[in-house]
Amino acid sequence: MIEAYAFLTAFTAQILAGSVLHAAYFKGLVRAKAKAQFPGRDGKSLDRLLILYRVLRTVVAVLGLAALGWLFSLMRGPDWDVGQVTFPLVGYIGLQILLTVLVARIGAWIRKKALLHSPPETKRTASLQRRGLFDIVSPYIVLCAVVSYVLLAALVIHIQQHFGYILLLDATLVYALNAFVVYRLLYRQRRYPLVTRAVRMQAVEMQVKFIIYCSIAVVIFMSLTAMLVLLNLVRWAPFATSVYMAIIWLSMTIMLLSLRRRAEADRLGLTQAC
Repeated sequence: MIEAYAFLTAFTAQILAGSVLHAAYFKGLVRAKAKAQFPGRDGKSLDRLLILYRVLRTVVAVLGLAALGWLFSLMRGPDWDVGQVTFPLVGYIGLQILLTVLVARIGAWIRKKALLHSPPETKRTASLQRRGLFDIVSPYIVLCAVVSYVLLAALVIHIQQHFGYILLLDATLVYALNAFVVYRLLYRQRRYPLVTRAVRMQAVEMQVKFIIYCSIAVVIFMSLTAMLVLLNLVRWAPFATSVYMAIIWLSMTIMLLSLRRRAEADRLGLTQAC
């Protein structure tokens, strides 16, 4: 039963990290960036977005507590089934991610409208200088991400198990998606001249670093999952999943806190300049 109690504790941490702590810092970042980039602008659209976000994150947190109670009832006996636990766990992870993506897209749409309707006389010229991947992330970290994937592939080929090939396919899709996102972040054309290169690169640096480290974390998690299956410790898989997600949410919260501090520093610098 120790694996059941460990999972319930980790799932509680996942709820707090993803639906409470991360959500609070996300709201703070949105306000700080709005004040830094659009000082003096009417924030009614932003206020409506944050109210919607507050309602949705409260709903998601309540659903998480309901799922926690359901999981507790499923895992009270020593014969609990991993499959029954996996379904609500994966469903709640998807719900947390969906809320974050949805609100981020709505926020991007509001920001796009604000940039397009800003006065042209405040526009600034863009720097043509580009920064490559190795200007942001150490080549050794990138090499570590590549080697991690190769080692996972070697492990899968060695064990020659069906679940291993599925894990490798998942890791490959994650790496391909992350590579595409990094390329878009580094080399896409900037659409809004009001956003200075310094502000944009601050956000790009944080996002690229987070994606690279996330890629390594995914491979480590996949390898750990494979080892749990091989060692007949499948009941520890839900615990490992919740711990992994809690770490991801906490890492994102740290990134949001750093971006918020930079946005507040930019706002203070702009105020002093004026």
